[in-house]
Amino acid sequence: MPKVSILTPFKNAEKYILATAESILKQTETDWEWILVNDHSEQNEEEILSDLLSDNRIQVLKNKGKGIIDALNTAFEQATGKYCTRMDADDLMSENKLKHFSDFLDKCTSTTIVTGKVRYFSEEYEVSEAFRKYESWLNSQVEKNDFYSEIYRECTLASGNWMMYTETLHSIGGFKDLKYPEDYNLLFRWYENNLLIKGIDEVTHLWREHSERTSRTHTHYAQEAFFELKVNRLLDLDWKGEQILLNGTGQKGRLTAKILIEQSVSFRWFSHEAEKFPNGIYGINIESPSDFKSEENILFLNSTLIPGEDLYKLYGIVGTRKIAFQL
Repeated sequence: MPKVSILTPFKNAEKYILATAESILKQTETDWEWILVNDHSEQNEEEILSDLLSDNRIQVLKNKGKGIIDALNTAFEQATGKYCTRMDADDLMSENKLKHFSDFLDKCTSTTIVTGKVRYFSEEYEVSEAFRKYESWLNSQVEKNDFYSEIYRECTLASGNWMMYTETLHSIGGFKDLKYPEDYNLLFRWYENNLLIKGIDEVTHLWREHSERTSRTHTHYAQEAFFELKVNRLLDLDWKGEQILLNGTGQKGRLTAKILIEQSVSFRWFSHEAEKFPNGIYGINIESPSDFKSEENILFLNSTLIPGEDLYKLYGIVGTRKIAFQL
């Protein structure tokens, strides 16, 4: 039994997959198996990797279905390692990534997941300020060792930057029945099952930014897909029947409102510019914060950048049971 199983779906990644392979072959932890799954690629990744297949730690399979989720399931069915991790076919591992992660898990219970810091890089262009901010935010989750309090804001760790006990991943259903975006959905599965995520203060994952990246080009990873997932998961996991207040009428607020309406969930919709919407939006009246009167049980969905404490002051909320989620 190898110590670590590495799962890699690939499709049209011939430009980058050899560099990914080299980063795995250079790992200081050598007790691993790498299971790659060809997701109906139109390119020649297998030919590029052919010289590496003499290494009996590496195997290439055909996807039993279609898409990343099916490819992950195909790979996971063959995983025999004590620990399991995912690696995308266009990213790079820091040379100590597998060792840092597996050594950490050696000292943890089976309900622990380990992650590390990330760094964006690109060989095509300068990484944008927006991605640098996201990188900084992800790394701040590691520094705080807090991966769930802002789970409804964004996915709090990179898709290829975690490791966990293979047995535990099996026990919670692996990748079966996930919905896209699958990395975010898996995070919610961990949250639902009360698994502990711990971060180590090392850059372990080098995230390649390029124009053909699936997260940039596929509708599975558009903002609408993220909101469909996270609002429905919030209703499933954290809504206990409280009065729902939605703050903000921008794009995020409207996406949230649409989902609540589709789910027949009652809510009140507020904006500090309520006067701009005399006829409401989607048939819902838009109220001003001054119209709000404190209630005992409140679930705040905040689609603006206003911090939670300032939001409570804006609404004059004092002494009530309140929960706020930044969307």
